[in-house]
Amino acid sequence: MLMIGSGIACLLVGVIIGCFFYHRTELPMSHVIHQQMMEQSLQRIMYDLNKENMRAHLKVYTSKQRLSGTEDVKELVRLISQQWRDNGLDKVMVTPYDVLLSFPNISNPNKVEILGTNGNIIFSAASKEKPLDESGELADIIPLYSAYAPAGIAEGDLVYVNYGRIEDFQYLKYNLSIDLTNKIIIARYGKLYRGDKVLNAQHFNCSGIILYRDPANSNLGEMEDTYPNSWWMPDTGVQRGSIGSDADFLTPLYPAKDYAHRLDMNEVVNIKIPCQPISYGDALHFLRELGGVDAPEDWQGKLPIRYKIGPGFSNKSIKVRLTVNNYLKVETVENVIGIISGNVEPDRYVLLGNHHDAWAFGAIDPLSGTAALTEITRVIGKMKQEGIRPRRTIIFCTWGGEEFGLLGSTEWVEEYMKVLYERAVAYINVDYAVDYIDTLVAGTSPLLHDPLYQAAKMVPNPDPTSSYKTLYDVWNKVNPGNGTGEPSVYYSLGSGSDMATFYQRAGVPSIDMWYTFDHKRWDLLSFPLYHSAYETFHMYETFIDPSFNYTLGMARLWGVMSWKIADETVFSFDVRRYAKAISDFLESLKTKYGTEWKKHNINIAALESASMNLTTAAQKFHEHVQTIDRENSLAVRMANDKMIQLERAFIDPEGLPERPFYKHVIFAPSKFDSYKDNTFPGIVDTMYEIQYNSASIWDQLKQQVYVSTYTIQSAANTLDPVGFQ
Repeated sequence: MLMIGSGIACLLVGVIIGCFFYHRTELPMSHVIHQQMMEQSLQRIMYDLNKENMRAHLKVYTSKQRLSGTEDVKELVRLISQQWRDNGLDKVMVTPYDVLLSFPNISNPNKVEILGTNGNIIFSAASKEKPLDESGELADIIPLYSAYAPAGIAEGDLVYVNYGRIEDFQYLKYNLSIDLTNKIIIARYGKLYRGDKVLNAQHFNCSGIILYRDPANSNLGEMEDTYPNSWWMPDTGVQRGSIGSDADFLTPLYPAKDYAHRLDMNEVVNIKIPCQPISYGDALHFLRELGGVDAPEDWQGKLPIRYKIGPGFSNKSIKVRLTVNNYLKVETVENVIGIISGNVEPDRYVLLGNHHDAWAFGAIDPLSGTAALTEITRVIGKMKQEGIRPRRTIIFCTWGGEEFGLLGSTEWVEEYMKVLYERAVAYINVDYAVDYIDTLVAGTSPLLHDPLYQAAKMVPNPDPTSSYKTLYDVWNKVNPGNGTGEPSVYYSLGSGSDMATFYQRAGVPSIDMWYTFDHKRWDLLSFPLYHSAYETFHMYETFIDPSFNYTLGMARLWGVMSWKIADETVFSFDVRRYAKAISDFLESLKTKYGTEWKKHNINIAALESASMNLTTAAQKFHEHVQTIDRENSLAVRMANDKMIQLERAFIDPEGLPERPFYKHVIFAPSKFDSYKDNTFPGIVDTMYEIQYNSASIWDQLKQQVYVSTYTIQSAANTLDPVGFQ
């Protein structure tokens, strides 16, 4: 009996010890208490963020030009990484990747010239922007260029091609019977990605392309009221930018590590004709000399001329010469990665991202966002030092090489794809914090729709004089969502910033957000001084956010949303949003293409059935989530994993037709405009080829309908308790 009693006593002690250590690991507490503690942490983040710190960071960050591959951007990486270490993060790493970059020739800059009869130079566009404020005067401005435009010389007649869209080229070819072979074209920025303009020019056998930003797309005020007296682009301003594709050219689909096999740099870049950006002040010299017929009314810009098409000038003896002396070089881009480990689920990650490289000083794009991110690391780092940690790990990321094609983020995702695919919860991107103070704009996965709204309802309105008390309230007033009763968001995330690879390839629920101007008031693709040397600290402080209230507001939204997702027991993702979005997009496809599909026997009944199955599965899962015991760690983990894996279910390993880089079947950038988003991209891009390029590829369309059907049904299955139906 004594032995039995001793055994029972030992067993009880073992159970007590086991329970003690189990509870120490799982940190159980009532849902109410956890909610209270989380609310306290959210308020701490909200009110400890300091806008003056952000102002100070931005002034330092913009004190030099931060072009990728230069010593000045490497200096910035060293500064940020040290600041984050000083802010108390658990771990800060600098992750380098050796990628193919493109640079202007400093000693022999690119030229765009008008040549006289004897080859004498009548006019030459400026190769640099004239500094207009003290910030710009502190540095020797980097010469103007389009990254990845090849070295070469084009000489001949000029043709004006509006925005350089496919339909613009087709108008010249089919309506005006203009042969564009060996012509130099001039196109204004806007409507689509600049690199697609160049590819379109290549497709129509042009010999070169000149880009400029027309005042109709950059100066909607008085022509003389420009920077440094307002935020409108002056006639000396130029939009720089890459015309290449996303990711490193030399190591497609795999990380650009030291052990990588690299392709031949002379064969991989798909841009074959010279390209150069100029100011609209200089473009006037070329456009006013053009002969030929008048351009259509919707091709007319804001310069004080009647726009004509060409080809060539009225004086047939003068020509255009475009000389590009850019060169390619493998250089290192660096990311800064900072980590706060979670105290319950350290193997689940919420990521915050922004890039730190710029074409010049980058006060808006991207360094307003970088300044906000560094301040968030300070507040959360201090909380960690006081013993306050989120349930899950938070990872802070500032990327290098974004402007050259999302290089730093893409290479990092490629390196850690397997880990991210299994463990990443959400990626929250702020490319830049503020480019104007009218309204919040957000593109999001349907899964992050509700966390975004919940966070916005907590953040005070950045305008303290307004009767609208929260950021959500004023957002809903200025930018309402078409009768939904909620603020407007868009779902299809394109490739314009670092969320692209997370979303398109790793299937991580992602969001991109910023404060901007009211597009109903100003119909602009981007803010006027975008990618120019006039994006200085003086410009930001004077015309964008003098009070820094909106920079603070974005930091609050970013920090609160990230902490909430990282700390809430059960994710506040509503999977029904995804099902409804797919159903709505399918109805739009039927409305747009239904008649033509019937003619070619495109049967979408199975696709409609899969969509209905997803709707049913999403409703059942949503009801199940409401009943979960928040203190049953296994039940919580199972439900949460189903939510984040729903996004992964839309990833097709084979990728889209001719675009294996893009793998999201529901959302992806357009094949014909990287800035434009598509829903059901495989279907929509195939229909574009059929309608605009006369492609007879109906079998490809049937395949894409099939792939979409399979994918949506698979997503429905992931929400089922067992997963086989």
